Amino acid sequence: LAANNIDFGARSTLEFNGPLDGGGNTIPYYFKGAIANGNNAILNVNTKSLTAYHSTIGTVAEINIGAGNLFAIDASAGDVTILNAQDINFGVLDSALVLSNLTGGGVKNILLAADLVAPGADEGNVVFDGGVNGLNIGSNVAGTARNIGDGGGNKFNTLLIYNAVTITDDVNLEGIQNVRINNNADFTSSTAFNAGIIQINNATYTIDANNGNLNIPAGNIQFAHADAQLILQNSSGNDRTITLGANIDPDNDNEGVVILNSVTAGKKLTIAGGKTFGGAHKLQTIVFKGAGDCSAAGTTFNTTNIELDITGKLELGATKANVVLFNDAVQLTQTGHIGGFLDFNAKNGTVTLNNNVSVAGAVQNTGGTNNGTLIVLGASNLNRVNGIAMLKVGAGNVTIAKGGNVKIGEIQGTGTNTLTLPANFNLTGSINKTGGQALKLNFTNGGSVSGVVGTAANSVGDIT
Repeated sequence: LAANNIDFGARSTLEFNGPLDGGGNTIPYYFKGAIANGNNAILNVNTKSLTAYHSTIGTVAEINIGAGNLFAIDASAGDVTILNAQDINFGVLDSALVLSNLTGGGVKNILLAADLVAPGADEGNVVFDGGVNGLNIGSNVAGTARNIGDGGGNKFNTLLIYNAVTITDDVNLEGIQNVRINNNADFTSSTAFNAGIIQINNATYTIDANNGNLNIPAGNIQFAHADAQLILQNSSGNDRTITLGANIDPDNDNEGVVILNSVTAGKKLTIAGGKTFGGAHKLQTIVFKGAGDCSAAGTTFNTTNIELDITGKLELGATKANVVLFNDAVQLTQTGHIGGFLDFNAKNGTVTLNNNVSVAGAVQNTGGTNNGTLIVLGASNLNRVNGIAMLKVGAGNVTIAKGGNVKIGEIQGTGTNTLTLPANFNLTGSINKTGGQALKLNFTNGGSVSGVVGTAANSVGDIT
């Protein structure tokens, strides 16, 4: 129906009641005209698919979606406000409402002026589709809460997410039983985590603490694809804490990517709750990124790789994973053991090991020969150390387990304790060349140093 102006007059009813085609397929209907006197109108959707395109659809007093039928409001032509003295009724449990911006030139907004009510417990379906340029779902009065479904009563059965969709924090999605984020979707919501189950396919789900600290149940998040991404971030101008109520655990090993993003320089994202990323099953990867600081010292990471692409300060606890640098400005303080390798990855970052923190795997520098600084603040056991620019030890006794031909630009003493080196430790590099305290050196069974071993200003301690 493409009439330029549809005038409902005094309490009129318009009904779409189209059959399937001869092959049993849905025939889509399109309602494109502007509406006058919508406050007098009743729209009955008794065909399988009807899409309304004009913003005046928001003025229709009553919309009834019949059994098994789908009604779509598409904001491609401009923003739409719904539920302003308007009732949208779902006939039965399989009725569906679609809010979309399929072809709009830029992000469009569909705003709620009241709650969207589910027809019953786990009944009715909702679809949000951002199309080409994205869709925002929000309240028509910023900061005034709107509910989709009733978190304590009648919940919609399913919310399907397609493409780029952002839900503002004043729209509560607790009244959804199942949120399914479909392939290639980019979904942002800081209320959807209160839904019954959140299933991430080959897509991205972002939870942003931009408006305050968040408590996330976490146990309801499912990774339905190996490359499913969950982003926990702080994009605000304040420090924020995200507290997990349960482990974040994929169904199978090496599935799911978690990104912890502290966006703003000088501000901090803290992950609290003492839970595990990757409980019974390993996550594929955990990535730290952003210009801000991040603390996850009380959190356990069960993953194959932890990737560091963060330029702020980062504090991590114990992990069995490999730790790999992806940024020259990384400033990592490790408060617990690293069970895998530590790879500077040709980046000039700095990694600090607290007292009694060890690295089980190699300290290496894939693709580089003189990058990165490793600082050991106390006692530690290291495996093999090779290819880095600077190793600072001496505040406690440190042992390196594996030798052979090793390249370290400089080993520098930060105290007078002992560095114990393995048999046949042949160092290409220097010790206390540009600075350092009188570090003691213990070669267990021979070795060599190609460069300077102490200077008049920076002598080493006893060599045994």
